[in-house]
Amino acid sequence: MEPTPVPGLGDSSLHRYLDGEFWSLKNELSTLLGCSPLFRHRYDLSLDEMRALTFQRVKFIMGLPLLKRAIQEQAEKTKNFVNRSLVIGEVLSTADMATGVKCGIIYWLFGGAVRNLGSPGHVTKWLQPLQEQKYTGMFAMTERGHGSNVRGIQTEATFDLSAQEFVIDTPCENAEKMYIGNAMYGNYAAVFAQLIINGRSQGPHCFIVPIRDEKGSLYPGVTAIDMMYKEGLHGVDNGILIFHKVRIPRENLLDKFGSVAPDGQYHSPIKNKSARFNAMLAALTPSRLAVTFQAMGAMKLGLTIAIRYSHSRRQFGPKAKEEVKIIEHQTQTLRLMPHLATALALTFVSRYAGILLDEDIFHGKELADSRPLQALVAGLKAYSTWENVRCLQDCRECTGGMGYMMENRISGLKCDTDVFVTFEGDNVVMLQVVVRELLAQYTKQHKEKPLFSCLQNWAESGSDKLRTRRRRRRRRTNKACMHTRKIFHDRGFMSFLAFNVDIVDNLAFLLKAVNFRERVLQRSLVARIYHKVMTKKEDFFSAWNSCLHHVASLSLAHIHRVTLEQFSLAVRSCPDQEDQALLMKFCLLYATKLVFQERAWYLEHKYLTPMASTRIRSQVRVPGVQKKPFVHQLSALCFLKKQSCQSSIGFHSWIFMPLGLHVHVFIAYHDHITLQSLSDKEMIHCA
Repeated sequence: MEPTPVPGLGDSSLHRYLDGEFWSLKNELSTLLGCSPLFRHRYDLSLDEMRALTFQRVKFIMGLPLLKRAIQEQAEKTKNFVNRSLVIGEVLSTADMATGVKCGIIYWLFGGAVRNLGSPGHVTKWLQPLQEQKYTGMFAMTERGHGSNVRGIQTEATFDLSAQEFVIDTPCENAEKMYIGNAMYGNYAAVFAQLIINGRSQGPHCFIVPIRDEKGSLYPGVTAIDMMYKEGLHGVDNGILIFHKVRIPRENLLDKFGSVAPDGQYHSPIKNKSARFNAMLAALTPSRLAVTFQAMGAMKLGLTIAIRYSHSRRQFGPKAKEEVKIIEHQTQTLRLMPHLATALALTFVSRYAGILLDEDIFHGKELADSRPLQALVAGLKAYSTWENVRCLQDCRECTGGMGYMMENRISGLKCDTDVFVTFEGDNVVMLQVVVRELLAQYTKQHKEKPLFSCLQNWAESGSDKLRTRRRRRRRRTNKACMHTRKIFHDRGFMSFLAFNVDIVDNLAFLLKAVNFRERVLQRSLVARIYHKVMTKKEDFFSAWNSCLHHVASLSLAHIHRVTLEQFSLAVRSCPDQEDQALLMKFCLLYATKLVFQERAWYLEHKYLTPMASTRIRSQVRVPGVQKKPFVHQLSALCFLKKQSCQSSIGFHSWIFMPLGLHVHVFIAYHDHITLQSLSDKEMIHCA
C-alpha cells in the first residue's frame, strides 16, 4: 500500500523549472515548516485552541530570518520582492491555510496598505515594528451594507480642526466592519472610511486606527464582536468592528493619494475623485495576486495527494489477475489530468503577472497607470479560485472515503479555500473589472485611429465570417486528396477552418481558437452595448447590467487566452528536452480542455465541425497514461514533498489511525506550551 518513492522528488530539473528562480527559497521554507512539530496538523482542538495555535505559528514564521528579510525587502521595495513574497505565501498556505491567510492579513493587507497607500514616513513608522512583531494589524474595508462596492462604504472619518484629529465613527448598522481577519487579536486596523472635511466627503481613504493596547484590552470607543464559527479557516479570528467617535491623530491618514493640512485644506495629486479612488484600489492589486498563489498552492497540494494515492490504491482488474492501480482507470485520469494541466498553466501565468507587478513597483510606476495589469490580476484571481474549488472537489471524489477524512487534508482544503471566491473581491465583480479594461482599450484604439480601426474591425469581422461560412459540399474523386485533406461535412456544409482532422491537436490551431472566441465575444459585446445605449437610449448601467452574462464569458475567454499563451511560451523556454516534452503534453491537454468545454459555442459559430468536435473530445484523454514511463513522469509532476503534504494517503500507508490510538504529549515551543498528538511509531522514532 506504500506509494513507490520517486527519486529526487522535489529536486528534479522539472521541479526546479516549475518553481523558477525561487526553487531554493520554496525548498528551504517548506522543509523548515514540514519538519517543525508546531505545524503537525491537529483536528481535535476547540476554536480558541485552534486560533491560539495559528497565532503561535504566525509568530514562529515571522521569527524566521528568511521571513524577516522578506518583510524588509517589502519595505525597501527591492527587486523581485513581490514574487518572493507571493512564493512565500504559497508555501505557507500549503503548510497550513489558516496560517497563510492570517500572515496575509497582517503583512500583505495591513502591511500592504501602509506600504502602498502611505508616505515614506508611514512606512518607517509602522512597518519596522510590525516586522519586529511588536504589534499585529488587520484590514477593515468590508461593511455589513457594502462589500464589493467600496465606494459606497459608510464609516466616517471626520476631521476636527481644533484637535487636529480624525473622528472615526460607525453611523449605522450597515457601516459596521464585518469579516475582519485578526479582529480578536490585532492591535491596529487599516480602516477605510469616508473622509469628511467641513461636512463634505472626499471619498474613501485609509486610516490607521488603534484597536487594542499591548495587553490586549480594547481602546475606548472600539467594539469587537467575535463572528465565531465559519465553514473553514478556524484558526483565523474573524470579527465585527464598531467605532463610536474614536479619535486618531491627523498623521494616521495614509496620505499618498490625499492629505489634510493642519489648516484643514485637502490636497491630492489626483484631482478627480473617481480617479483617486481607483488609484487607491489599484494599490491593493498585489493582495489579489496573493490569493491566486494561495489558491494555486491548494490545487497543487490536493493534486499531489490525489495523484499519489491513485498510484498506490488498487481496485478492480482482469479476472484472476492482480487489481490495477486506480490511476490506470480512464475515469480517474479524465478527472485529475485536466486539473493538473490547469495547475501547471496557472503556475506560469501567475508568475508572469508577478514579474509584471514586480517590475512596475520596483521602477516606481503607479499601479493606477497599469490598468491592463490590474485587469489581468483581477481575472486570474477569479479564474484560479473557481478552478481550485472544482479541482479539490474532484480530488476528494477521486480519493474516495479517505479523501473525506480530515487527516488527509483535502476536505479541510475545500473548506478553507471556499471563501477565496468572494475574498478580496467577488469573482463576478472581478470579471467585470477585466471587461471594463478590455472595452476601454477597444474604445481608445478607435478614438486614436478611427479610420484604421474601422478598416481593421471590418477586416476582422469579414475574416471571422470567412472562417465560419458554410460552403456547399464538393465531391472529390481524388482519393489521395481526400486522404490528405480529410474534409469533414455537416449535412452538406462544412467549416472553412476544419479542413483537416489533424489540426485539432495542433497547439497553433488551439491558440487561434481561443483567440477567435475572445475577439468575437468582444466585438459582439461592444455592438450590444452600443445598440442599447445609442439606439434604444438606455442608460449605461442598465445596458451593462443586461449584458453581464456576456461580460463574464468575455472575461474568462480573455484570461483563458492569456493563460494558454504563457503556458505555451513557458514550454518552449524549458531547457530540458524530456521535461519540455512532458509539459507540452499538458499544454496541449489544457488547450484542448479550453476548446472542449466551449465546444457548443464553437459549433454554433461553425468554427468546428461535429467530427472535429468529436476528435477534440477524444483528445482530452491523456495518451499513454497506462505506460510505466508516463506513470513515473506523472508521479514526478506531483508538486510537493512529503513534509509539505502531511497526508497519510499521499505518502504513507493509508490505514486510518483514529485519534484515540494516538499518544498525547506536551511539547514546548519557545515559551508556549501546547498539546500535540504523536502516533506510537512516532513516539518510538522520537525515543
